[in-house]
Amino acid sequence: QFYRFVIFPGKWIKVWYDRLTLLALLDRTEDIKENIFAVLLVVLVSLLGFLTLNQGFCKDIWVLLFCLVMASCQYSLLK
Repeated sequence: QFYRFVIFPGKWIKVWYDRLTLLALLDRTEDIKENIFAVLLVVLVSLLGFLTLNQGFCKDIWVLLFCLVMASCQYSLLK
């Protein structure tokens, strides 16, 4: 059994998942305001991360951990 995944209005592709598994995997947000706000927050996280790394607050292994935390924040916002 396949699910019709709508890419654009009138354009879809066959996906060999059931609907609930596909929605849990992608978890799309339909509200445009929330999407724009999430993208703005991602840009803000990246700018603040750049400024923090550029100032040299983190040294050695802490740079790696800071980058991992920043990447997980951006992933969570875009998901």
